Amino acid sequence: MEINKLLSIGFTIVILALFVLSIYYTSNRLRVYFGLKSICCRFICVTLTVIGTMTAMMLAARSSSAFVGALSIIGGYILIFYIYVFVLFALIHVISLKWNLPLRWCAAGTVAFAFMLTMAGSFRANSFAVNEIRIKLPKLTKEISVMLISDVHLGWHRGREYLEKIVNETNLIKPDIILIAGDIADSNVALNPDTFEPLAKFIAPVYFVIGNHETYIDTKLALELIERYGVHILHNKIVYENGVQIVGLDYMNADENTFDMHLSNDTRTIKSILANLTLKSNMPTLLMHHSPIGIKYVKSKGIDLMLSGHTHAGQVFPFTLLVNIIFPFNRGLYQEDKMQVFVTQGAGTYMVRSRLGSSNEINLLRLMPN
Repeated sequence: MEINKLLSIGFTIVILALFVLSIYYTSNRLRVYFGLKSICCRFICVTLTVIGTMTAMMLAARSSSAFVGALSIIGGYILIFYIYVFVLFALIHVISLKWNLPLRWCAAGTVAFAFMLTMAGSFRANSFAVNEIRIKLPKLTKEISVMLISDVHLGWHRGREYLEKIVNETNLIKPDIILIAGDIADSNVALNPDTFEPLAKFIAPVYFVIGNHETYIDTKLALELIERYGVHILHNKIVYENGVQIVGLDYMNADENTFDMHLSNDTRTIKSILANLTLKSNMPTLLMHHSPIGIKYVKSKGIDLMLSGHTHAGQVFPFTLLVNIIFPFNRGLYQEDKMQVFVTQGAGTYMVRSRLGSSNEINLLRLMPN
């Protein structure tokens, strides 16, 4: 575990170093493209803007200050705008090595394009879709419908109204089971009875597992509010519903050695918990864990279908491409030998209220006899 913590610290340092390099590069490109002088001043200004917005977003999880919340929202848009500017400036740089471009006009155009991308992403993040998929399961005797909901991220970006829309859309479909795969909230500001009250309106049995963001805020209060409205929290246990057995795991690491950029402080692991669970061999088994990790341990246990969220499918370009490196299972349905893995893109967004290259979704899983 100590090695994992060191790797996590090292990973964070590398990310920060890359950000500093990107800031220097962007500052230098501003000089080249627009003829601006005093690179030191530009570097300081860009650094303060980027680091300041990131700090505000991190503080917002535990802060109840409306000012900090507003800064985190605005900061999110500034950060994603900066990332688009950096990527597009680099693209112009590469193209200009081969062709003679009017750099100032191209750079001005890319800044405008980066702004339009930021706005487009913000509009896409305001709503969600209900996406349906059919999945065949062995040992299933009848068709059942499961609504999978994950990563709502109630907080400064979303509140009661958004959750109410999710509940209403779910109830219109009338699923047999509702599964919530964690990260229902990411800020303490959401932790009040009014925000969570729509959960009581679900008309089917609801089961929930903890996500990593529930562990970053007031965990005890968050879980009390979730349970208050009739949601069953699965703490490493099995329940039986509509002819299937459902295994719900707390958020934890895959094992003691595998690196995870979102380390859990739980000393238990997917490997150790599954080793001590006894499953019924004559029933199809669903396993819910917030993050799609520990696949080899889940597979070896004979699980039929693993359900996760967490990845957001990268949420915004270019992270929609990079997510494939971090999470081999990051969006949609996968076949892993006899086991299937389904990963939802999530109903909400984190840090930045933006979607580009991915979509907010809740997922109607129609489970069919094989």
